[in-house]
Amino acid sequence: MAGIGGAQRRLVVLAGTRAWAQEWLASRMPAGPGDDGSGVLWVADDAPPSWPSVPASRVTQVLGSESRLLVFNGHDGLHPDALAAACGTLRGGGDCVVLMPPLDDWPHFADPDKQRFAAYPHVVDALPGRFLARLHAQWCAAGAVVQVVTPEATQPTTLRVAPAAPVAIEPTAAQWDAIAAVERVARGHARRPLVLTADRGRGKSTVLGIAVARLLQGGVRNISVIAPHRAASATLWRHAALTAGMAPSTDDALCIGGGTLRRYQPADWPHDDAADLVIVDEAAAIAVATLEQVLARANRIVFGSTVHGYEGSGRGFALRFQRALSRAMPQWHGLQLDTPVRWADGDPLEACIHRALLLDVDIDLDDAGNDAEVECSLCDVERLAHDEPLLRQVFGLLVSAHYQTRPSDLRQLLDNPDVRVWLAQADGRVVGVLMGVCEGGIDDGMAARILRAERRPRGHLMPQSLAVHAGFGECLRLRLLRVQRIAVHPSRRCEGIGRELVRHAVHWAGGEGIDLLGCAYGVERELLAFWRACGLSPVRIGVRVDPASAAHSMFMLMGVGDAGVNLTQRAHRRFLDDLPWSLGASLRDLDSALAVELLRGRDCADVTLDAAQHAELRRLAQGARQPDTADALLWRALVALVAAGADAATAAPLCAWRLQHHDPAAVCACYGIAGRAALEQRLRALIETLRRSG
Repeated sequence: MAGIGGAQRRLVVLAGTRAWAQEWLASRMPAGPGDDGSGVLWVADDAPPSWPSVPASRVTQVLGSESRLLVFNGHDGLHPDALAAACGTLRGGGDCVVLMPPLDDWPHFADPDKQRFAAYPHVVDALPGRFLARLHAQWCAAGAVVQVVTPEATQPTTLRVAPAAPVAIEPTAAQWDAIAAVERVARGHARRPLVLTADRGRGKSTVLGIAVARLLQGGVRNISVIAPHRAASATLWRHAALTAGMAPSTDDALCIGGGTLRRYQPADWPHDDAADLVIVDEAAAIAVATLEQVLARANRIVFGSTVHGYEGSGRGFALRFQRALSRAMPQWHGLQLDTPVRWADGDPLEACIHRALLLDVDIDLDDAGNDAEVECSLCDVERLAHDEPLLRQVFGLLVSAHYQTRPSDLRQLLDNPDVRVWLAQADGRVVGVLMGVCEGGIDDGMAARILRAERRPRGHLMPQSLAVHAGFGECLRLRLLRVQRIAVHPSRRCEGIGRELVRHAVHWAGGEGIDLLGCAYGVERELLAFWRACGLSPVRIGVRVDPASAAHSMFMLMGVGDAGVNLTQRAHRRFLDDLPWSLGASLRDLDSALAVELLRGRDCADVTLDAAQHAELRRLAQGARQPDTADALLWRALVALVAAGADAATAAPLCAWRLQHHDPAAVCACYGIAGRAALEQRLRALIETLRRSG
């Protein structure tokens, strides 16, 4: 894929009525999709007759393809993620045409995209318009943006359509170097992974596709691709097929040469995968805990990550993941593709979209307020919207800390009236951010309809989840502040800044008459420990695994007012009461070490053991009775042991075996135990501990 060489793209904004904009376009569009207009992408709810369109909510369906002219109808809703993704398909030399209302209407435009976060009872018309006001200011300041604002405007007289993509794909010299680096991972020394990073349009996924096809044709038997969703691996998949001389396929397995290429979402990647090479594409959009599992289970790995992407930040990925990578496989190496291959270097559209959607934010690792005292305070969002340097600091921290911070989070930050933001600052620098969302306070009528499963109004994640799935209907009427994001500068972590931000949020909530503070996240042991240290208690764990994070959602609460304290205590107690049974049913795939952590401190009055049962435990400990003849007794004993604080490393495999009903051979393989006899010996030793404790 040769570089375009000087073919830059252009942003054309049509600011006027929908009817005028469509008429303006109709007079300048190519002849039709079957003629010179092939490759035109309309992102709209509908397009003029004969032109295919894709709504903004489904733009991921076209990832992996290229467009020669892009039309984005903002009258249908300016979805920031969709705009960023669609621009990534546009070839050099083409125009990106954005249809918008008249310029003066932008701050007050009832943008349909706001419906995504217009929580009940808010309506779109009443939501702030800070995001579009800022976007307008950004685009007005960008000299490369062509604005057509009146029906009389005649410039540009024609739309630029990029030249068709070449039939033959010829990688650049930099891409050939990257292909060779991928092949070395597969054929060279094991445990030396490659981290391949690039901004969008640099051909990273093309490199991966060509490399895997060459490897499979050269004798490698099995290659697995892990991506946050199927669309994320579409470009890799297409170029693997093209390199192998095959038609593009949507199947999840391709037979190339004498080998097989398979793709998975993180939650579906099999534990017994015997792939010769594992490719993780768009790794920045996958939780670090999940990436660590890949490191633990594979020896030859390539991680591909977009540096500035709408799905997750590669910069944040590097900051969060590099420590784990260096610990597990210190001989890893990195390679970055810098030169665009789909458009010219210095492309004005890329620069404009990156700056407007904060895809280019970063954090200064050397500037974190030094050792200055940290001060936490509530930040006025209106101020944030008009202070660009401060906004970039805040969003840069959010991007660095969370694997799926996207441009749509910027819109919610600026336009959601329920959002509250706390900042931790040191010497004028932002070193911590807490972004919360006010939920609950739902009226009796709507609450009754929710409990009857007649309605599921937008928003109110935690109250609705706890009411519908955990049986605490009163949570709908209580007011709750949910921590949606919390981030601390990497150079200032482990100083208590995160806990101090939470403390300030709790203090504010108390003054506002809010009953509860809560959080919901993909559960992992480090995060569980942090939220417990902040005073929150687990009250629910989701039964489904998130496909990207490969983790269950954990819901935790802290009571702020009396009603909230009462609810939190009852919900936490019920959670612990139910947990042992759930581990053998809906939570069988929960990490067993995490299950042990969650069971600690449980009141085990419901699993007490009498003298006869203690006598049987002695026989089990001495080997006079076989474990499989005492399922119920061992279940009760193990729950009591773990609740009393049994060592996690010792208890986790036994929890997997006896509480979660995993096959003992699989448990031994997972925990490095030398067979069932050794597993039973570990069980007998733990039982003896319980018996001696009385």
